Amino acid sequence: MPGFTCCVPGCYNNSHRDKALHFYTFPKDEELRRLWLKNVSRAGVSGCFSTFQPTTGHRVCSEHFQGGRKSYLVRVPTIFPLKAL
Repeated sequence: MPGFTCCVPGCYNNSHRDKALHFYTFPKDEELRRLWLKNVSRAGVSGCFSTFQPTTGHRVCSEHFQGGRKSYLVRVPTIFPLKAL
C-alpha cells in the first residue's frame, strides 16, 4: 500500500513510519493555495524543485501546523524549522 511523504523541504516524515501524523493535500481554494505555496517555499532550491507546483499526490504533514493538525482556525501551515537556517 503506497504512503505519503511530506513535501516540505527538509521534512522526511512519511505515513508508514509516522502513523500518528496526518498528511494534508494542498487546498483547491486559490487564496489558501497561494498561502500554502508561499509558506512551503522552495525558494533557493535548484533543479526540478525550483518551480514546484503541487499535484494531488503532494502532502504537508501535521507537524507544520500550530497545534499539530489542520483545523477550521488553523488552515495554513506555519511551522518550518529549516527556514531559520
